[in-house]
Amino acid sequence: MENSLVNQDFERAVKQMRRFLPMLSFGLLIGTYLVSALIMGIFHAQNAPNIGFTIAAFLVPLAIQAGRGTLVFFFQLNPARIQSRCSFGIIAATTLLLLSLCEAFFVMWPYGPSWTISVSTLMLIGWVIEIMILRETTFATQMELYQNREQWEELRNFYRARNEFDQFIKGQSERANLPERDEMQIPSEAATANAESEKNDASLGK
Repeated sequence: MENSLVNQDFERAVKQMRRFLPMLSFGLLIGTYLVSALIMGIFHAQNAPNIGFTIAAFLVPLAIQAGRGTLVFFFQLNPARIQSRCSFGIIAATTLLLLSLCEAFFVMWPYGPSWTISVSTLMLIGWVIEIMILRETTFATQMELYQNREQWEELRNFYRARNEFDQFIKGQSERANLPERDEMQIPSEAATANAESEKNDASLGK
């Protein structure tokens, strides 16, 4: 039975939005990376003394933004690494945001507060998109992992094997130290035996 209280056109629109919104959010995030790097490159290039510094003025911000995206979403490559609320990605995104805001302030402030506020707002929007995407991807990864009990068994076997391997290595290292202790004990036992035999010979001579 259809729900007559809900506009069917609106419901279909919501379904369509949910379908293309993930790609749109990733596209917006990449766009904020590129625009932020381009703006920083343009204003850095104005003070470049030669063509080399002009090229570096664009390449360095692009590399920074590419490295930022890699650091934020790196742990999504392996779904078995479940991230907490204060994960490395959130810490990296927040730290790099603060550095970017400091850079924007020093670079853009000579051109007026309007430019500074605009670029800082763009960077803040990019950071919010980063955090939202990161949390959604982490939640989707957890759902995928929790609902597959075969993956539970694989993870349990992995951690069990790793603990057994660590114990094996620890046991081997302890065994490797045992011969040195035995070698130290053997001469002392031999010396004790020789001392006792000398005492016995001395007593027999008397």
